Amino acid sequence: MDDMTTQQQLNKELVAELKELKQELAKYKHSFETEMNIKNYLYFFILTNNLVESLREFQQKYNNDNDDYYIKSLEFLVNSTL
Repeated sequence: MDDMTTQQQLNKELVAELKELKQELAKYKHSFETEMNIKNYLYFFILTNNLVESLREFQQKYNNDNDDYYIKSLEFLVNSTL
């Protein structure tokens, strides 16, 4: 195998890898945009229902930067459905 064939094969592999990464990036971008839209919807809900003060009170009560609120939310859902 000569150097040109080796380089061509390497180029093909790199192009295939780039295609995979582009698809993966598009998936992450879609997930990010979905989450951002959900959060914006919730912000709008809070604002239009005059819940800003309730949010402030909630934040003061549960303000702990070390907590994982995804886990806390799941725990809350599990406990409230039993």
